[in-house]
Amino acid sequence: MRTALKVKASLKKGALVAASTALAVSGVLAGAGSAQAAGPGGATNVRGVDPGNTDSMIERLCNQKTSLTGVYGALNVRTGEFKTQNEYLRDVFGLFVPAGDWETFRGWCGNAQASTWSTTGTAVRTSPWIGNRGSQGDKETFVSSYSTKTFAKKSVGAQLSFSVAKSIFSGSAGGSFSYEWGWEKSSSFERRSEKAIPPCTQIAVTWTPYQRVVRVNPIFYVEDYSWNKGNGEKTVHTWRNRSYRTIYSHGYYIDGTSDKLLPNGQPDGREDKWEEKLDPKTCAK
Repeated sequence: MRTALKVKASLKKGALVAASTALAVSGVLAGAGSAQAAGPGGATNVRGVDPGNTDSMIERLCNQKTSLTGVYGALNVRTGEFKTQNEYLRDVFGLFVPAGDWETFRGWCGNAQASTWSTTGTAVRTSPWIGNRGSQGDKETFVSSYSTKTFAKKSVGAQLSFSVAKSIFSGSAGGSFSYEWGWEKSSSFERRSEKAIPPCTQIAVTWTPYQRVVRVNPIFYVEDYSWNKGNGEKTVHTWRNRSYRTIYSHGYYIDGTSDKLLPNGQPDGREDKWEEKLDPKTCAK
């Protein structure tokens, strides 16, 4: 019960502070769930349990602008169709009340950390090409430069804006990270190095960044869930009158990726060189 109350308080705080953002969050919520809900942030996975495309449902539900009373949605429990509050008022009924197969709900959205791992990024060229068209080996000084990269992507829906991604993954928004996380930091370097260039060959310096990925699952905390099968409206405070209040859909996640930093603040990675043969016709014999 305490876990559920903490999640509720965090989600409310995030919605009030960031109501103008696409995803109202108070930070990346972390923590073990209750006995009934062991998913990220204590949420229960509804993918494959409830009808329809629950990945899309959570994405569209939480992509609404959050009001001071939360976000609203409606689910047709027979067909699995989901509608936002505005769509429901336009297409189904002029009042936001349940009707027949349509059940309505209100609550708060947040983001719960699901997993994290290290990965190796794609090698990029960090210096100009320098060629040797002579018949003997040569040495040249290469100047290479690199700046750390940060990006995020969603598994469902439109592209994630950087401002929303930053509100999710930045430590200033409530996240707590114990690894080399670069969302609040940027770093770069410029290096000079002398390298041998074989005859009739061109060389460039490359940098392969070491990166960290954090995956979060957007979650929804239920305040009210209502239905009306013709015998009066019923309202409960759990998802579909089950034993849990916080839900997520396993297939909808957001991955934040950032270059890792060394303890001295420099980018972490590996320097190599690309070597390409030149057209022999353009080289000395």
